[in-house]
Amino acid sequence: MSLRAQICGLAIAVGLAGLAVSRPAVGAMQTPASIQALVGSWSCTYTGPKGTSKSTYTITRSSDLWVQGTGHTSAVPGRPANDSFFAIGYDPKKHMFVNMGGDTIAGDYGISTAPGAASAMTMTYVNNYPPDLTHEKDVWSYTSTSLTITSSWTEKGNAMTGKGSCTKS
Repeated sequence: MSLRAQICGLAIAVGLAGLAVSRPAVGAMQTPASIQALVGSWSCTYTGPKGTSKSTYTITRSSDLWVQGTGHTSAVPGRPANDSFFAIGYDPKKHMFVNMGGDTIAGDYGISTAPGAASAMTMTYVNNYPPDLTHEKDVWSYTSTSLTITSSWTEKGNAMTGKGSCTKS
């Protein structure tokens, strides 16, 4: 077989392999229930060791797998009132929820993940970035009209906890 025929055969084989690998998906994934449940306006209260804060959030759907939001949180002793922005999504390839965002307090931003099936309505967020030396863990539990967040971490060698509850307006 001539070099030209070998190159042509190789090109056809590579082209066919590329078609097999890049075929379109059978169908788009439906929005996970927990992601869809977040869409709307929320009023929240969070109580921790430094006191109780109140927050309001507006969350909109960005795509089948992502929502985005903005919010405002009242001041508590040692922490000023702040505005926040965030995105929450689901990675169907890794079966992982992703939460990322920040606020108007310098250096206050992060990313965390929670393993779970798309149908999960309770998830535990860990793997924080930047690395959280206090080992914070947040457990989120959803319904279509409420969200509960339970947090635990270590601060100056002491175990700390906090609890938040939100209702959809």
